[in-house]
Amino acid sequence: MRRKLLFLTITAVIFFSFVLARHGFCYKVPTKQSNVEYFYVFGSEGNKTYGAMKNEPVVLFVRVPDSYKGNVEISIYDPNVGGAIDEKCGQWDTTTKFSILGGEKAYTSILEADESHIINDEEDINPTDCYKGELLDSKTFGSEEKYDKAFYSFRPIDAARGEEFNGYRYFKIVAEGMSGDDNNLFSLDVAPSELEAFSFAPAIRMTETYGAKMVFYPQIPSDTKKIFEYNYDLDPVGGTIDFISPSKAFKINGSGSGMWANTEVDVSSQDMGKRWVYEITKGRQRQGNMALTLLTDKGRSIPVFFTPGEAGPKMILAEKPLSCNTFTFDASKSYNPNNRDLELSYFWDFGDGTTSTSMRTIHTYKDAGKYLVKLTVKDASDAKCNTADTQKIVKVNQPPKVVAGGPDMSCINETISFDASQTTDSPNDKLVYRWDFGDGQTAEGVKVNHKYEKGGNYQVALTVIDDSGTICDTGTDKLKINVNTPPVADAGKDAFLCRLNPGDPLEVTFDGSGSKDLDGDKLAYSWDFGDGSTGEGKVTKHVYAKGGEYVAKLVVSDSTNAKCDKSIATKTVILNRAPTADAGIDFKICENADVNFDASGSSDADGDSLSYAWDFGDGEKGEGKLVSHKYVKSGLYQAKLMVNDGTKTDCSGSTDTTLVDVNSAPKAKLTASKDAISVGQSVNFESSASDFDGDNLSYAWDFGDGTSGSGNLAKHNYSKGGLYKVTLVVDDGRKTGCSSVVESNYIKVNTPPAANTGPNLVCCVNDDVEFDGSKSSDADGDKLTYKWDFGDGEIAEGVKVRHAYKKLGTYKVTLTVIDDSGVEGNSSIAGFVATVHDQPVPKIEVI
Repeated sequence: MRRKLLFLTITAVIFFSFVLARHGFCYKVPTKQSNVEYFYVFGSEGNKTYGAMKNEPVVLFVRVPDSYKGNVEISIYDPNVGGAIDEKCGQWDTTTKFSILGGEKAYTSILEADESHIINDEEDINPTDCYKGELLDSKTFGSEEKYDKAFYSFRPIDAARGEEFNGYRYFKIVAEGMSGDDNNLFSLDVAPSELEAFSFAPAIRMTETYGAKMVFYPQIPSDTKKIFEYNYDLDPVGGTIDFISPSKAFKINGSGSGMWANTEVDVSSQDMGKRWVYEITKGRQRQGNMALTLLTDKGRSIPVFFTPGEAGPKMILAEKPLSCNTFTFDASKSYNPNNRDLELSYFWDFGDGTTSTSMRTIHTYKDAGKYLVKLTVKDASDAKCNTADTQKIVKVNQPPKVVAGGPDMSCINETISFDASQTTDSPNDKLVYRWDFGDGQTAEGVKVNHKYEKGGNYQVALTVIDDSGTICDTGTDKLKINVNTPPVADAGKDAFLCRLNPGDPLEVTFDGSGSKDLDGDKLAYSWDFGDGSTGEGKVTKHVYAKGGEYVAKLVVSDSTNAKCDKSIATKTVILNRAPTADAGIDFKICENADVNFDASGSSDADGDSLSYAWDFGDGEKGEGKLVSHKYVKSGLYQAKLMVNDGTKTDCSGSTDTTLVDVNSAPKAKLTASKDAISVGQSVNFESSASDFDGDNLSYAWDFGDGTSGSGNLAKHNYSKGGLYKVTLVVDDGRKTGCSSVVESNYIKVNTPPAANTGPNLVCCVNDDVEFDGSKSSDADGDKLTYKWDFGDGEIAEGVKVRHAYKKLGTYKVTLTVIDDSGVEGNSSIAGFVATVHDQPVPKIEVI
């Protein structure tokens, strides 16, 4: 069953003869002999995997001989939490209380411990058990900078205030994490310096030096037959433990991270009541915490000293390997504390059947293995305690033959497999594989995976450690790996190019100079312009055949041939040439006439589909390539065509205009002074005309007889009879279908009849003579009326009439021929002379 003490106790036993100031002859705890710099205590919320032990204060004791009558001075080095020494977990948020206790139960409460002191890991410890005794002084520290790497000294305490027990006075020092989760590393200085240090359960910060020895000296009670060893949070790579009695060495089981491990050790009678050696050999772990405690078979805590003690000769056994199987053994630092001038004799037992009596000797082992080397020193006195011995385990080993397997090229953030399975070791020790990837990261295992966050050339070091614990327990192999950072392609901003002139080229400049390579590799640039064309170079140009939206792709390569040696970036290229709008011809039209607009002449060089929008200029609009519109009012209109290619660019539209001249027809009225005349007579014509548009009007007359005239007033004589259509054309000059208006009238021109009476007449009185006007004529074919005047006062009508003169004479006969036109001048007169004879008068005169 894994066990641990109810609370960790660290005890320093100090022999005082005088009251000495801390800056005089003081004693550092832990001692230099132990090769440990600091104790540790976590805040109340410390992480177990980092070495924190829940609710477990660190307890120290100061033991002073009863004969000492001065003061005890105690100082804490680096009592605050913060700065360079302590271990930070997130933010500095930890407080630590240091208390000094004396009086009754300050020490003897530990001696009363039995099996009830042993609990499981899951049980909580009551910190109040650590505070038994009289509280003499106390102070709580946070992150105050003034105590970083500095001492805090409690006020001097009269030695008489300690708990008296077996000729000593005991004081207790308790360090407890009150809050937070940081790790407080600290040490003590106490005075006077004639002291010896031990602990019931040291909680230490291990040295960072690989292979360094940290040594403690447990004082085994004389009635103890079995020791229960417990160690906490050593970690597999934190180190190894050897527990050495004066006669034998024991291998101790190491604990895992945040866990306890225990080993039972049998105590022989010859080793009872003596100080043993508890030796920790530092492993590869750079930083680590570790705690230990030892219990007797009666459940009592065993004090663990930081010094080997004062009685007998002091034996310092130094071994320095010259090779994996050759060592230098040196006992020159051994001495006799009673008389340093007293000569010592030396006897070495190398554990392989060979011995030596030299103070310093070189010994070579033939075979690998563990050897218990014993050194016995003896002074020349006859004292009972003139002899002392010590021992040390020497491990002879051959290092593993390491083979580090892995790729020579990779990419950042790529999972890389490293394989050490080709590594061999003779003999086949248990191996620990530690990888150093060269980027500050490490891993353990035969096969490991790793990702590099930054590119570069890395040297991967594989260190394989066997479990021999010797200086030759380690083999290494190295491999180089080039970790490539992919280049970062930058094709530049999206391009938007408009050509208002469709004939201008669609030339685009492509610039990849924003691309970069964090490794500093030289880049190659390859372009795909998205239209089937490609190009090379950091900066290049390309002319597109037609507009449109293209996705241009830039591929940059760093030429490392890694899987990640390329990077792709794209940019959108939107090209457009403005369409050409053609609104068609200008129009001259009349009111209410349909205008057929035709935009068929519009075009788009890019082949885009066009939309057509019309603004007719009269407030009306339309859509379509072909549209019809009717203008209801005259005027000059500008019809605008807007074509759009739908690309939504700045040049997606184009306009054109056409002029629409909408004319209002003039109004005219024709009047004639007469509607019927005779040949030779004049007719007056007049036009009364108006124009809504205010145009200047022209007047064109056609008199119907082949002659014409102008002006709004006209006068005309007809030379021939007939019915004439007189036409007036009034024109506003706009040249539209309604620019002119035509008015007409008919003028009847009459040709007078031609009267014909024939030749003169000679007749006799009372002759019934026929008068004949039938040879009269009328060019117009009018119906004629004939009127005769016989000159004798008699008249008659008819074409042919008869008349008899009553008297002789000469008469003027006239014939008036009248046509039926009813116009003035519709008659004609002809005449002749009628000579009327009378018959002779016979008169017989008879003479």
